[in-house]
This record gives sequence, structure tokens and C-alpha cells, in this order.
Amino acid sequence: MVSDTSTLFAQAMGLQQQGDLARAEAIYQHILACVPRHYPSLRNLGLLYLDQDKTDLGIDHLEQALLQNPADTPIRFMLANTLMGLCRMEAAARHFQAILHRDPTHAAATYHLGLTLHALGDVAAAITTLQRALQLPGADREHILASLGMALRSADQPRDAEICYREILAREPNNPHIRNTLALLLQKMGRIEEARQEFETTLAAAPNLAMTWNNLAILCREQGQYEQAEHHYRTALRLDPNFFEAWNNLAIVLGDMGCAREAVEIYRQALAINPASARTHSNLIMNLHYLPESTAATLLAECRRFNQQHVAPLAGQLPPPTPDPDPERPLRIGYLSVDFKHHPVGFFWQPVMAAHDKNQFEIFCYSGVLKSDWVTQRLQGWADHWQPVREMDNLSLAHRIRRDGIDILVELGGHTEGNRLPLLGYRPAPIQMTAGGHFSTTGLEVIDYLVCDRFHAPPGTENEFSETPLRLPDGYICYAPPYYAPPVTDLPALATGYITFGCFNNQMKITPEVVALWAQILHRVPTARLVMHTRGFDDQKTRERYLEWFRLQAIDASRLELGGLLSHQNLLAAYGGMDVALDPFPYSGGLTTLEALWMGVPVVTLQGGYFCGRHSSSHLHNVDLAWLVTRSPEEYVETAVKLTNNLEELARLRHNLRVRMGRSPLCDGSRYTRNLETAYREVWRHWCANTQITSV
Repeated sequence: MVSDTSTLFAQAMGLQQQGDLARAEAIYQHILACVPRHYPSLRNLGLLYLDQDKTDLGIDHLEQALLQNPADTPIRFMLANTLMGLCRMEAAARHFQAILHRDPTHAAATYHLGLTLHALGDVAAAITTLQRALQLPGADREHILASLGMALRSADQPRDAEICYREILAREPNNPHIRNTLALLLQKMGRIEEARQEFETTLAAAPNLAMTWNNLAILCREQGQYEQAEHHYRTALRLDPNFFEAWNNLAIVLGDMGCAREAVEIYRQALAINPASARTHSNLIMNLHYLPESTAATLLAECRRFNQQHVAPLAGQLPPPTPDPDPERPLRIGYLSVDFKHHPVGFFWQPVMAAHDKNQFEIFCYSGVLKSDWVTQRLQGWADHWQPVREMDNLSLAHRIRRDGIDILVELGGHTEGNRLPLLGYRPAPIQMTAGGHFSTTGLEVIDYLVCDRFHAPPGTENEFSETPLRLPDGYICYAPPYYAPPVTDLPALATGYITFGCFNNQMKITPEVVALWAQILHRVPTARLVMHTRGFDDQKTRERYLEWFRLQAIDASRLELGGLLSHQNLLAAYGGMDVALDPFPYSGGLTTLEALWMGVPVVTLQGGYFCGRHSSSHLHNVDLAWLVTRSPEEYVETAVKLTNNLEELARLRHNLRVRMGRSPLCDGSRYTRNLETAYREVWRHWCANTQITSV
């Protein structure tokens, strides 16, 4: 029998070497039917299956082979690498550890174990393992240093990571991948000019690297150098027309430059390359809200396409939630946001977190904040539970929310940057809402309610939303003014002798149509000036574009002050030089309007035809200034001009406005939170009354 097995095995090996895999497989299977633990056949059949991309069969046979011969290090190493390539990291790590148990000096196994530990999230163990690999004979030092640098970056040890990359470059000065990685690291460390130099050195040696052009463009955009960023993105796309990230990033910088329509077209091109990108689709949706030609119906249609593409396919992957359907029990509320920081959401949600009734509501915050600040610390102090979620994928986070037993999940961003809207497709909570930082309907069928008010969602507009409007009695948010807001100044016009109109909104909201209407106001008040401050005006090309738009409306540049980025405190102080704020349209000011009012500056708004065009309308109604809400371009111009006709009255309004606002619902956190909690309880009672829980 042994002789027959040897003969058959030799025959099968010969056939396998000749490429006759079907006949070789049949002979190996025949041998194993007779001798089930025949190690050489298990091994070779496993290899044969791997060659045929029958991966699971191959892995199974190699696992069986190693049970018969645990000392076959080459086979175990190959199996471990196969598992690693399939992202089965725990299984791969076990095999690498088994190799090292027999041979602690196996450099390749040590290196690969470090990689698997990093992938599994055990960064500290990965660093220790990779450092040990560097000391072993035969170690591939360059590759280990590169991987160790990545692990050190993950552990927030950038200076140690830099040492790794510089050692590689000392050996391989023309390694573009490592030099590019070093540049990214330096950029993250805030060493901007060093990073720029490394990117440029890389491109001097390898000018066809589209990824490096893209990375250099990102650096330029972060520095407010939009013209350079645009050039570099377009260079990357000439080199690689299918470079999805560069298309997406080009659209972002075009938006920064005020080119909303062009940005929309570029986002559509990006989605044609990668239709699965929910992030890009959200960017497209947000930019559509800046265009005057958009309507509530067209925006809802695009949001519903987002739902069908990115959210609806996730339905059913988690079993339905089964909470205790007691309508009066204390509720677990989950707030999900990447903006628990110095951000509109942070200013809107501080009063809520401070005022929640902890006897009736247990508060969970799922925070995607990258870098905490003083607002983050305040919010965290008020939360009952605070969970960082930036590194969690959507399914893992959905499981976490389900384990926490959240009754009402409130996502606070809508389609804003960094949102986790697809997560809600798993339905981790029985009731799901959007609130706070949202600017429109989401289009998601799994979001049950949209927190709003009667100004954002007037009766009869329900067909503008995929969600059920949950109207609060006052405003849809409340406002916590920052502690460093300076005092209100006297009316500047009394000292200057002329009116200063102004707008500190994002430049993306200021379209040529907005400029044309503001020009009418400036023509009606020929001594008036206009001041704008926004990060976009730090870029020369962007400033020149806006100056040209005004020139085409016969407004001389001498009447305009286009200022760049200011610190938040200095921006608030700059309202001391503004008499009247002009609200953009169709996307009106949110936090910006609240800040203007707090600094004593009245805001003239043109009420829009959908949610984000009604922000200022809501705020002005709640501070009893409804007469500043206009409903036609002509009324907008007339109201702005009328404000300038009586400086004494305008000065009186300025000095009373902060007190008026402080006494209004806009700054009454307790009142707002009680209204919000009442809404939570009502929708929970409704859910309990209309849901039958079936025990499993």
C-alpha cells in the first residue's frame, strides 16, 4: 500500500507540474480517501487549490497538513500570508506566532506578525514586534522601517516615525513613496514648509506621480492657496484621468473658490468614476443647495438617490431592535456627530447637554471628533457616556449602538462633511432622527424625524422631506454664545459717516446672483461700503473673481473690503465695523446670523424655498425681528435701504439687540431642551403604541 501511495503521489506531482491540475487533484483525492492523513497529498492539494483560486479549500487542506507536520515552516508561512491577504488577521497572527514559537529568529515571520498586530489594532504590540524584527539577521530593514513608521504614526509618535522614514531615505534618497509619506507626516506635525519641500523634491525626481500632486494640492488648500491647489489637482488628473480622489478634491477647492456650479459638475464626474462614494455624493448634495436654480423637489430627488445608492442596501443586516416598549420609562438618547467641537453643532448643542433631565434621559455621545477642544471637553463633561468612534466602521458602530440599547438615535450633521449617514441604514435604534447641524432633508427612509420648527418647515411643506417634520415650538436649535464674545460697539456709521454693510458667511453661499442683488443695494446707498471676511479671500484668484463680479455690476473695488480668515474672537470683534448684515441666498446664514445678532448687527434675509434658505428667517422670528425677513428680491433691497435711513433708530436697535436675543428662545437652553425632550417622549409613546415586540 505504501508503495502504491508513493507511486500515485509521484504521478500526481508530475501531472501538477505539467499543469494537468484536474487529473492531479483526482489522484490526490484518491490517496486521501485511502490514507486520510497523508501529509504530502494534503499539502500539495492545498497548494493546487490555491493556484486555482479555490481559496477556502486550499486553506482547509493546508491547515489539515500542518496538523500532521507542524514543523513545516515554509508551508505555515505561506498559509499565514494567504490569510493575511484575505484580511483574516487573527488566523494569520496565530500561524506567525506558531512559527516564532519554534524559531524566534525568523525575521520574516516577526515582520509579518507586526503587520497583522497593527491591522488588528494592537498598535503597541505591533511596534514592539517590528522593533524586534529590526534586530534579527536577514531582516528586510527598509520594509520593516516603513511599517514601523506607520505603526508609530498610529500611536501618535510622529517624531519616532520621522526617524524611521529618514533612515530609509538615507539609504534610498530617490524612494518617492517614502518621501511622500514623510511629507504627509510633516504636514500633520504642522511643519508645512518642510512638507512642501519634500513633496516638491519627490515631484522633481518623479513628476508623473499623480498621488503626490494630489497630496501637495491638499497642503496648498489647507493653507488657503486655492489657485495652486486647483492647478495641482488638475495636474494629477492629467496624469491619471480616473483618479477619483483628485476629482473629489478638485470639486472641494472649486467650491472654496466660489465656483459652486463648476464644483457640482466635477462632483458628478467623480461619482461617475466611483458611484459608491457616499462622501462625494453628500458633497454634491450640499453644493446643490448653493445654486439658485435648485428647488425643494430637485434636492429631495437627489437625496433619495443617495438613499437608494448608499443606505437602502444595508437594510436587514441587523435584526430589528427589541427595546422595552414602556412608554414612560427613562430613555436612552444617542447623539452622533463629528462636530462635538468649535463648530456650529458644538455651539448649538452645549445648552442641550447642560440642561437634559438626567432622571428621564440617559445621554450617549458617539464622537467622531479628530482633535478635541474646549467645546469638546464641555460636551463630554455633560454626557453620561462618551464613545470615540472615528476609527470604527459603520457596521461595528451600529453594533455598539445596539448593545448600548439606544432608544432614539439623533444624528447631528445631515449631509455635512464627515457624516455617518449610511450607518443609519443598519437601523441600530428603533427611532432615528436628524437635528442640529442638518441643512436639508437627508432623503433617508430610515430617518424617521427631522427636528425643525414652523419657519423651516411651514405647514404644507411635508412633501419636501423624506422624514416626518418634528416641529419644535420655537426654533430648531438654540445658541450658546462663546465666553470670549466682545461687547457690542457703537454704531460704526455714527463715526465713519457712511453705512457699512457686511457678510461673514462662507464664500460658497455668495454666488453671482447674490452679488448682483447686493450691488443694487450699494447703488441705492451710494456712500455705503461692503465688508466680507471668509477664508476664501486669502486666495488672490478667489478675491479677484469676486471683485470682477462686483465690477460687472458697476461697483468699484474701493467700496469693498474682502478680508481673509480671522480667529473666531477677531471675527466677532469685526462686527464692530458693520452696521447691517446682508444674508446670502438661497443658502442663508445659520450660526453666522446668530453671531451677527449677538454682536448687535441686524440681518436682512431673503427667505428661501427650502430648509437651509430659512435659517435666518427662523432666527429673526424668534428674536422678534420678523420685519427683516423678506420674500422677494425687491423687498430685500428695500428693507436693507430702509435700515440706513434712520441712524438713530439703527443705533438703538444695535444696543438693545443682545439683551433682546438673550431673553429670547434662541438663547434659552432650558426651554429649548424641555421642548426637545417633550418631542422625544411623544415620538417614543407613538412608537410604543404602534409597535409590537416579538420575543425571539
